[in-house]
Amino acid sequence: MPIPVGDPRMRLLKTAFVIYYHADLAKARQFLLDFGLSIVEESHGEIFFTGYGSEPYVYIARQAKSDSEFGGAAYEVESHEELERATKSANATPIFELDGPGGGEAVTLTDPAGHKVHLVYGQTPKQPDNPNLEKLTLNYEDEKPRTGRFQRFAHGPAPVYRWGHYGVTYPEGKFQEIGLEFTDHHAFFFKRTKPGQKPSVAHAAFEVHDFDIQQLGHQHLTAKGYRPCWGVGRHVLGSQVFDYWFDTSQFVLEHYADGDLVNSETEVAHVPAGPEALYVWGPPIPETFS
Repeated sequence: MPIPVGDPRMRLLKTAFVIYYHADLAKARQFLLDFGLSIVEESHGEIFFTGYGSEPYVYIARQAKSDSEFGGAAYEVESHEELERATKSANATPIFELDGPGGGEAVTLTDPAGHKVHLVYGQTPKQPDNPNLEKLTLNYEDEKPRTGRFQRFAHGPAPVYRWGHYGVTYPEGKFQEIGLEFTDHHAFFFKRTKPGQKPSVAHAAFEVHDFDIQQLGHQHLTAKGYRPCWGVGRHVLGSQVFDYWFDTSQFVLEHYADGDLVNSETEVAHVPAGPEALYVWGPPIPETFS
């Protein structure tokens, strides 16, 4: 749905990438490979990770000057003119060239809480990879279409398709509208900070093929000795099957599969905040999500 003439808002087409700074970049590099990302370009102090989708990269890992920190998230806009409009916003940079795979240009905004939001345009998509992941035929109690065939899987990391959403904490905030085109249930979420808590990133979520691949990824990360956060379970809002992990800098990353698609005609529901709004099934909610 196009933005009306004179409306100051900008239409975000899709998610692009996230940026994280790590005090120990080498440890973060290995975790991200075990998490299912692939390196597309690497130089001293900066690594571009990609999934098997069309995005040239979905995660930039950089060497932190001191403590690890979140460097913001990027969304694609529909024209160079949108970037020019963005430069007129408060706390906006001039337009600059992206130096990663796929090229393009960007503007970085800093919101009142200090979070960075990058608007990008003109990136050249890559040819999607083919990880040869089968779309399973499932046998149910009353319908069994899979006969004489077996479900077999390869062990290892859960290959990441793309970056899907992230969340941050804010002192306060408000919601935005969506159009008729079907899109992920959420590409961004926020929650209020606790008393005395500084605004921070909550987690970044990456889509994988299906539940089995997600479970295999969980098994792989467990075998590698990484620290689980929450999962595997299924959300209420968005319906995703989720699996959250702490990376080596103690940021939270999520594998998710089987999420809802919505548009502006989807009925909006309001539910009370609480455990029953977060998951249908899964382990108890950890303190991280309270």
